[in-house]
Amino acid sequence: MHCNYHFFKHLVPSLHEKMVGLELLSCFSQEKDELVTGFGNPERDFFIKCSVLPSHSGLYFTEVFHRAKRNSIDLFKELLNETVEKVEVFDNERAFAVYLSNQKTMVFKMFGNRCNVLAYQNDNLLHLFNNTLKQDLALKLSDFSKPNNASFEAFEAANGDVFKIYPTWGKLPQKVFKEKRSGDLEQDWRLVQDINSVLNLGQFYLVKTNDRLQLSLIEVGEVQKIFDDPLLAANAYFIEKMQVTQLDSEKTQLKRKLQKSIKGCEQYLKQANERLDQIILATSNQDIGHILMANLHAIPKMATSVELLDFVNNEPITIKLKKDLSAQKNAENYYRKAKKEKIEIDFLEKNIAKREAELLIFNANLENLDEEVSLRDLRKFAQKEDLVEKKKKDKGVEELFKHFEVNGFKILIGKNSKNNDLLTLKYATKNDLWLHAKDVPGSHVVIKEQPGTRTPVYVIEKAAGLAAWFSKRKNDSMVPVMYTPKKFVRKVKGSLAGQVIVDKEDVVLVEPIDPANF
Repeated sequence: MHCNYHFFKHLVPSLHEKMVGLELLSCFSQEKDELVTGFGNPERDFFIKCSVLPSHSGLYFTEVFHRAKRNSIDLFKELLNETVEKVEVFDNERAFAVYLSNQKTMVFKMFGNRCNVLAYQNDNLLHLFNNTLKQDLALKLSDFSKPNNASFEAFEAANGDVFKIYPTWGKLPQKVFKEKRSGDLEQDWRLVQDINSVLNLGQFYLVKTNDRLQLSLIEVGEVQKIFDDPLLAANAYFIEKMQVTQLDSEKTQLKRKLQKSIKGCEQYLKQANERLDQIILATSNQDIGHILMANLHAIPKMATSVELLDFVNNEPITIKLKKDLSAQKNAENYYRKAKKEKIEIDFLEKNIAKREAELLIFNANLENLDEEVSLRDLRKFAQKEDLVEKKKKDKGVEELFKHFEVNGFKILIGKNSKNNDLLTLKYATKNDLWLHAKDVPGSHVVIKEQPGTRTPVYVIEKAAGLAAWFSKRKNDSMVPVMYTPKKFVRKVKGSLAGQVIVDKEDVVLVEPIDPANF
């Protein structure tokens, strides 16, 4: 009932009291399905956060809101700097309006999974927040209030169908009515009035019914919290529901992961057991070797197969042979296969036992998952059972490239063509020295600059020696190596990995240096 007309009858007067006289200073979105409106004056601020997410629609109210510095967009600019004149709930509708100066209005339409925020000038629509609801484009401001004939005569004409008289009640009051109705219209009408009296009391309950969290104006189900203030009640529900939604989302992800692991284990066990049965039930390669050795005299030369008595199963068996091998060599061949077969059996048995143990753990975790009722406990459980994927650490420079050091100057060397591009284009800065063996394929070499210090000649020569070694001329006695600040090295679109153009260069003639002797 958090987006119910009867709750809004309590909530909106509280909003009116807090908001009248404040200016609309900001209206923005930093989440796809969430609009934040900020009202204020020199003394105080008031923010409304409205979620139109179908799984978690609702309102949250606060006097402090820190807007994100990025991924935030301003909306409803025509309404900014207008003053709140009044806040009213529409008759018999799950919507309320914030009436601003200059005939401008902001409507919070909280229709279940079709929530939206709309901006109006007089009766005409200016903007929608949730643009996926195309039917809202036809809504005029005057369309929201709904008349309702809530009389005993209407109740009698509807044959006691309370939903036709009070479609605004929602599920919980209707449930109470259905459970307590007698069938006598006059008596049931008194029950309707009693329920309405409870709805008008201004007592708000955070309850659980059928494991579902709800905000109720009637004391039903498992009562979690009780409120007298509708703003506090709305906030408590919003936060609790958000946590429940997040809990359900993370539970679902973990369930899918476990179900995928269970399916993988079951498929592997099926295939592995089938293969194990195939090996065990068939005549083993070792037995075939024994049969051949026992019948060497009976096997003709150049035969591709032979039928002999399988003395293990006491029945004939056809054995394939390699015609270019003798009977004894064929037997030796089967003995070699038997060794591999034994290794495969050991491997399969070991892995079957391992997967069966994993399957037990996965099934137990899947069962235990439903017992976790708080987000904190769920995350602890996932961490303990290693169900959370660990973030891969970004590789450091030392892992990405070959690296050396000369008197504090770091030298980085690419490992292959793509790695060369990564080094030159991403990790090298414009004032780093870039080196490459001249006119032959080779690794890119970079000497990292030390700000305020000129790279000494001997460091350049050492790095050049490495560039010579990591090139096609590593076996030459002397190799010309070009060097230049990286800012003079550029990549041409469409060129192969590792290919660059050097606009300006110097050349040094050096002897290749084996890294092992560096």
